[in-house]
Amino acid sequence: MYREGRPRKKTFPVNVIVDDGVVLVVGGGQVGRRKVRQLLEAGATVELVCPDAVAELSELAAEGRIRWTKRPFRSDDVSGHLLAFACTDDKHINRAILDAARAARVPCCCADGNWPDGDFTTPAIARSGDMQVAVSTSGQSCTDARDFRDEIAALLQARKSLELFVLGTSDALLPSRKRAPFHLPAEERTAVGRLFTRVRGVREFFILNTCNRVELVAVASPEPEVLDVLKRLTALNRLRSEEYFCLRGYEAFRHLVLVTSGLESSLLGEFHIVSQVKDALDEAEANGWSGPALRASGAEIMRVSKAVRHEVEGMLRVAEIDQIAVRYLSVHGGLDPKTRVVVIGTGMVGTGAVEALVRTGAQVTWAYHVHKPDFPRTVQLAQLPEALAEADIVLSAVDSARPVVTQEMCAAVADRNVLFVDLGVPRNIDPFYDDWGHGVTVADLDDLKLWHRVNTGVLNAVRAKADAVIRAEYRAP
Repeated sequence: MYREGRPRKKTFPVNVIVDDGVVLVVGGGQVGRRKVRQLLEAGATVELVCPDAVAELSELAAEGRIRWTKRPFRSDDVSGHLLAFACTDDKHINRAILDAARAARVPCCCADGNWPDGDFTTPAIARSGDMQVAVSTSGQSCTDARDFRDEIAALLQARKSLELFVLGTSDALLPSRKRAPFHLPAEERTAVGRLFTRVRGVREFFILNTCNRVELVAVASPEPEVLDVLKRLTALNRLRSEEYFCLRGYEAFRHLVLVTSGLESSLLGEFHIVSQVKDALDEAEANGWSGPALRASGAEIMRVSKAVRHEVEGMLRVAEIDQIAVRYLSVHGGLDPKTRVVVIGTGMVGTGAVEALVRTGAQVTWAYHVHKPDFPRTVQLAQLPEALAEADIVLSAVDSARPVVTQEMCAAVADRNVLFVDLGVPRNIDPFYDDWGHGVTVADLDDLKLWHRVNTGVLNAVRAKADAVIRAEYRAP
């Protein structure tokens, strides 16, 4: 609270370089003790003038850390000093110190009511390592300055303990059916992001939301209560501990490099994850969720992931999902000229699958919704039940909010050993079929991606080489 009637002096803040400069402190009480301690921390050589001094100042003098002249102040004491501090408990002596300093052209600070006539004031200072923050109220309230200083000191201390961490889940831990409720469309990310900004202990963050993972990446306090709040806000507290992950420090950095390198992707080495990470960082910047800490971390993640990609690129067998699906069908479905395959969807994935299936010699029927493809055997979606009744394999890749192979079509495939491959997000084939039996087997995107990762035969070697690069390139914050 500002006081009525107190003098107000506008000041210009500066940091005085006092290395090896000799500073005079007159007065050996508690005020003088505080000034001496601050000056020593700043690297000054301190000369103390006073008949008596508190115990700490006596000890500093005995240790040779300050020079102590044990007598009352004399006007010629100020000569040759970089700065002077008048810290006695006598306002007349303090005024005499100020007058002598002015005559000797030595800047002087008075620690009592003479302060408005001095040359400078010392603010309340909060320090943390090389970081220091000064607080001044233009002389209106020392109490307010100290209170703000203490709050800032607490923040600086908390800032020192901040670390990078990742909280989330992915297809490696949770199947798509269970993972779907945790995915966050743009509107929901904005709403949840506003809640994250209110969590004390969270400094900066971004949300990585892709088809196979949902992750909160944050620079935050490692205190357990902060993590508990974030688990509740992400709803991950509803999962078992083995169904989500929480990584900190180096492990968080390593994870993000592997993700950005495509080595944590279901399709080993996929490239589009880089743009997804960049988009997530841009979204955080636009919403005010991130700042210099995550910008620096993001730049490092991109730099090291690029080095990892360069090192392992010759070991990767990158493939599109339609190619993987056909390889999977060759192993599990036995593709040959007798195999009858229905492909649903005429988009990029469906077209790629049809082209690959034709090369196997399989009998392919192509189901479409509106645009009829130029292909020998086609059916509209309305005729799908009839096509299913003849199929050995059904591969669906449709952009549809609802399943196109519905429960009502089950009679067409019952007890006929039909293999469904569902490449849709959301699912194209009704989850009813997952556990239905009756000869029907269903493989979804997660199944195919996991199969591909295991069967590339290079995952362990790639990870080992990537880890070597990350360890060599990692720079601890």
